[in-house]
Amino acid sequence: MHIQAFPATLRPAALPLAAAACLWLTACGGGSVAETPTEQAQALAFKGSARAPKPSPSPPATNLPAAPANTLQTGITIPGFPHKLTVYRPATATKAIVFLHGHGGNTWQLAYDLGFNRVMAPQSAKNVNWDWLARNGIIAVFAQGQALPAKQGATWNNYVSDSGQDDVGFLKALSTYVRSQYGVTDVSLSGHSAGGAMTARMWCEATTSYDAYVSLAGPMPSATYPRPGPPCLPQAPAPYYIVVGGKDSALPRFALGEVTPTPQEMAVGLSNTILISEWARHQGRSNAVCGETPVMEDETVDPSGPTWNACDARIRYRIVTNADHPIASLEQYAHVRMVDLIAEFLSQSEHTAGLAAGR
Repeated sequence: MHIQAFPATLRPAALPLAAAACLWLTACGGGSVAETPTEQAQALAFKGSARAPKPSPSPPATNLPAAPANTLQTGITIPGFPHKLTVYRPATATKAIVFLHGHGGNTWQLAYDLGFNRVMAPQSAKNVNWDWLARNGIIAVFAQGQALPAKQGATWNNYVSDSGQDDVGFLKALSTYVRSQYGVTDVSLSGHSAGGAMTARMWCEATTSYDAYVSLAGPMPSATYPRPGPPCLPQAPAPYYIVVGGKDSALPRFALGEVTPTPQEMAVGLSNTILISEWARHQGRSNAVCGETPVMEDETVDPSGPTWNACDARIRYRIVTNADHPIASLEQYAHVRMVDLIAEFLSQSEHTAGLAAGR
């Protein structure tokens, strides 16, 4: 075990594994939507007012094309797909991140949760917080999920929920569109809850479409749901990071036939079925990417909870011990903005890849 401490200024005042890892998604589009609150409703309990993301160091300059000014684009579509896009493009952008909302969500809600919109309302140029985007040189692309006819709650086709769309095909096309339209070569994918599960599916099935993947409160589903399935085999060794709250109330309650944690699992923070299941997925991802098999006792611990790193920290699993499902709760107990956490992981992964390539 490796132990880290926060600086003083940050201190706070028997279900099969593969199936259990995705049963929670009934809460995010796989069951009766009317019985389940959306992530938006859950987030409202944690959001008192709009919060601007904390500053982060500026990335090194590149020769990629840049916009002449900060630009907000809404209502964009890609031929062949109904998903509408909202694009925040700062003048300094050199890379891009595609963001996927959770069940029942929309683009502007997630943009608000992440700190890009100053108010919780549909996007408008006057309400955009450009500071973080400009400082990090990142284009933020928000994609709107879809819903089956007569179904409530836009979602993603991630094996558990069903949007009625070819979301894998859409997200592959979106990566190509972003690279060609905005002149960036580095495009990553991140999602929350059902959007996080869709991020996981893309890592498994269309790995080369994006440079790195980050899932927030979205465990990796299985193609054989609801039956257990083997770990997926990605097409390339792309970086993958999942962050899950240890007290997530939207996930474990849908893991029917819960597994009782062993004393060893409890000791390292794997305190419920979802966390145990995702541990098995983390081992599978690590083995597929670099041949490593992580052990429970090799976690790094800080006051927010344990983190397991593998493959030179390109494969990462973090539990925020006291956090619930909403992004605001993850941020409250992780003591970091999720956009900063995402950007730091992408930067570290890019640096590691550069070292491996001799750059």
